[in-house]
Amino acid sequence: MNIEVAKGSGFCFGVRRAYKILEEEIDRRAEGDRIFTLGSFVHNPLITEQLRDRGVYIIDESDIPRLAEEASENAAVTIILRTHGVSKGLYGLLKKYSESNPYFRYVDCTCPCVSKIHRIAENESADDPENTLIVIIGDEDHPEVKAIESYCGCDYTVCSDPEDISKIKTDKSHIVCVAQTTEKQTNCKLCQNLLLKSFTKSKIYDTICKVTEERQTEVEKLARRSDVMLVMGGRESSNTNKLFEISQTIQPKTFFVERISELPLDCIGPDIKLGITAGASTPDSLIEEAIKAMSENLEKNTEDFGAMLNESEIHTVKTGQLVKGVILGLDDREIRVDLGSNLTGIISASEVSDDSSLKITDAFKIGDEIEAIVIKTNDQDGTANLSKRQADNRANKSRIAEAFENGTILEGKVTEIAKNKEGVAKGLIFAALSTKFFIPASQTGIPKGEDISKLLGTTQRVKITELGAPGKRAVASISVVLKEERNAEIEAFWNTLQVGQVFEGTVKSITDYGVFVNIGPVDGMVHKSELSWQRFRIPADIVSVGDKLTVYVKSLNPEKKRISLGCKTEENNPWNIFTNKYSEGDVVPVKIASLMTYGAFAEIIPGVDGLIHISQISEKRIGNPAEVLHVGDTVNVKITAIDYENKKVSLSIREAGDEPVYEENTEAAETEEYANDDNAESSEVSEPENEESAPMSEAAATEDQQ
Repeated sequence: MNIEVAKGSGFCFGVRRAYKILEEEIDRRAEGDRIFTLGSFVHNPLITEQLRDRGVYIIDESDIPRLAEEASENAAVTIILRTHGVSKGLYGLLKKYSESNPYFRYVDCTCPCVSKIHRIAENESADDPENTLIVIIGDEDHPEVKAIESYCGCDYTVCSDPEDISKIKTDKSHIVCVAQTTEKQTNCKLCQNLLLKSFTKSKIYDTICKVTEERQTEVEKLARRSDVMLVMGGRESSNTNKLFEISQTIQPKTFFVERISELPLDCIGPDIKLGITAGASTPDSLIEEAIKAMSENLEKNTEDFGAMLNESEIHTVKTGQLVKGVILGLDDREIRVDLGSNLTGIISASEVSDDSSLKITDAFKIGDEIEAIVIKTNDQDGTANLSKRQADNRANKSRIAEAFENGTILEGKVTEIAKNKEGVAKGLIFAALSTKFFIPASQTGIPKGEDISKLLGTTQRVKITELGAPGKRAVASISVVLKEERNAEIEAFWNTLQVGQVFEGTVKSITDYGVFVNIGPVDGMVHKSELSWQRFRIPADIVSVGDKLTVYVKSLNPEKKRISLGCKTEENNPWNIFTNKYSEGDVVPVKIASLMTYGAFAEIIPGVDGLIHISQISEKRIGNPAEVLHVGDTVNVKITAIDYENKKVSLSIREAGDEPVYEENTEAAETEEYANDDNAESSEVSEPENEESAPMSEAAATEDQQ
């Protein structure tokens, strides 16, 4: 029988951290002290039973007031908050009780990944709660989701699948999306993509636990190369159920095992390939016990857990050999490892890690499996000196070579600035996998001429571009990763881009024929004919670099990656705004825009002018509008006619009763005398019929010419 256990099976980081905290509380418990977990510590009945046997019991929220009151010097109470987190209100209540009673305390074991979601929900809903909607992808009945809801200071909705996403109807402009840490990755991606199609400006946070993502990816691969799959864990565990669903889709012979008694021994034979994975709340001991039970069933009692993982049991060891064993004991000076066949391995503190600050008792525990390189053997004493540090370095070299070959992204920290003989910065030194890499200045992602030292101490993601000759550092690049991520972002943006979509863009550059506007990861062009309804000579007359513009997608050219944008819509068309607001007979204030011999043009609203014919300016006869009006004057006029077809408006000051001041002068006197002559011809002051009303604006004529 060939057994393969999925990488990372068993307790995840969050559960392992929580269990360690709980163990410490149990160890320091004084006589009479009581420890309780708020709900099941993990969704695993075996762990629950073990904790109950050790005097740790489960309570619910309704028990807290009673316990807070009962807690005393001889019967102190400690409440353990599990990894799923609790509501914001419950935190406040526990804090209140702990402050009022020194013998009542609580210990927060919330997973850091869950706490991160709490902060996101709280921060995103703080600025504009009335205009914010938080979308939570997950199971609305799961305690983790219930806790997340309490941190939403705005409207929220819980969606379990794409169908729920499609039902979202909202006028909120700020849409934020988070996911339950144990959500199935494929379902989450489908939900996020659909949300972005409906609400293009949605803010998507990647909150699925990385361990969960890795386990789901690994179980897909393992299920494909296995004849039978075992998924081990509690049936109430969300992440274990997700693993079971993924595996069963690929390998129908997938079995959910909560207890050893549920092992499908009749399906397990000597020639099958058996894959085993386990949820985040499943102890390693359950996996080991399962393998042992199957081993005994197949009468292979001589094989231990390591053998079942396709590793031969160590009977003899040689210098330089990589060995695997289980930690028997440890202190801050060394680790003692059981290598089998009465052979004990010793790893001194200096051979544990390259990190001198590492504390052995914090990083390891009895029962952990460990790999090391044999440095020296002593057959007489039955011991072998080992080096975990060398084993890690050997593994890291292999991983580095694999990362270079596959183009895998490495994450690490910038530890120092690399300088030439003149002291000028020429690049960065980047540390990952216990190895230092050189990043040339041109590959830091910092523009030429700017200070690259700003990256010192920061965590970065790189790709290896050169492995380097012996004695030389491998070369890595931040720019390559940034470029690939930007290209992926642009590709994703284009996949969701549609004609008619509206964006709040920023003007990036201006030309005589239009402006280029940034709408996320790409720029689009607004031709000057689509820029504004108002009259202008060149785009620079009305917009500047950095201005915000509301634009919509007019057309797309995916092949050439060109986007044509527009600003002018029927909604912001000044003529439509004017006709919706005003009618013939309305009296409105206007501003004199220009003066002609036959009358004055007045701005009614920006983009719409009307003509006040000279005969409609004053009751008195005048020779020139400039005698009584000036550009910039504000006067009341009556709308006497609206030509909807030609978009022209006729105005009258006379009929509005807002008589302008008449300035007496010689020319005016002569004009008045002329006006009193009943036989005088009117052609000198009247204009052709088509000048009795004004077009919407001179911009309209300009547009027609274009």
